[in-house]
Amino acid sequence: MKKSTIALGAIAAAVAIGYTTYNSMFSTEAVAVDESVLATKLSEYANAESFITAEQLKALMDSEEDVVVIGALNPLRPDSPIAGSHTMWRGDYSAQSDAYEFGGMRNTTEEMEALLGHVGATPDSTIVVYAAGSHHDAARIFWQVQNLGHEDVRYLDGGLNAWIGAGYATGNANPPVKATSYVAPNPSAQEETLATLDMVLNAQQDSDWVIIDTRGDDEFNGTTTVSGAYGPGKIPTSVHINWTQTVNGDTTLKTAQELKDLYGDLIEGKNVIAYCQSGVRSAHTALVLKEVLGAENVYNYDGSWIEYSHEHYEQNNQDVKVSNGNS
Repeated sequence: MKKSTIALGAIAAAVAIGYTTYNSMFSTEAVAVDESVLATKLSEYANAESFITAEQLKALMDSEEDVVVIGALNPLRPDSPIAGSHTMWRGDYSAQSDAYEFGGMRNTTEEMEALLGHVGATPDSTIVVYAAGSHHDAARIFWQVQNLGHEDVRYLDGGLNAWIGAGYATGNANPPVKATSYVAPNPSAQEETLATLDMVLNAQQDSDWVIIDTRGDDEFNGTTTVSGAYGPGKIPTSVHINWTQTVNGDTTLKTAQELKDLYGDLIEGKNVIAYCQSGVRSAHTALVLKEVLGAENVYNYDGSWIEYSHEHYEQNNQDVKVSNGNS
């Protein structure tokens, strides 16, 4: 597993402003959720087996089942992980720095196999992913594990927030485990979920496709360029639905009916490509469309705005047009 170096920044920040202040400012907020309401909501999702509640996860971890829990936790934040889980961050499951001319891309199948083997997973394991606060990073790992053809991967609704709110133990993460030689059951599964630049360009000319921009208003309007991108703007013909519209104030997912009201007419009978800055927020939208609403032919554009803006602004690719950007 690649080692993250940005944790040093967290230490420096904590020293600079005082650990107590730092912890209170940035640690995960506990949220109290009604377990029965949550379980009922998840049961109404198209693929209910792709989701799990904190109570259900606690019972699973207490059983003798083969379960591997992975937290996508930013080491800059003083989050205390779910006890017994394994933690990783974007640098661990992203491409090597020299693999592309730009950042934010997923790592290779072989690297994912090594990553899962390191935490003791097998193709038969139940893999549960979670994050803190904004849970799109859990959805990103969900997408990458699912791309391996792994059958049983689940998203913890409410993530670490709901786990803490339920009063369950945190800390003592990354326990020593016996490494495995994980082999992806079906790595070609990514062909059914991965959007490429060529697909995005073709989709702009095809009424059977819809492109959803899941970023914030300023990014979509071209008034902000997030670090890593090469210029402002949006993909032409894309429709803006910020990924945050899919979650409640307590960070849990909205109901199937609410999400159908949000997306139903737009995606009805369409092939869908979701994108954001680097395929993280859009992975969350793809999860919602596929696993909650049961939509088919939903693709996450891994390169997203970073790759697209690189082609337009750096490569001067005449086929790659930009709206709301610089001429």
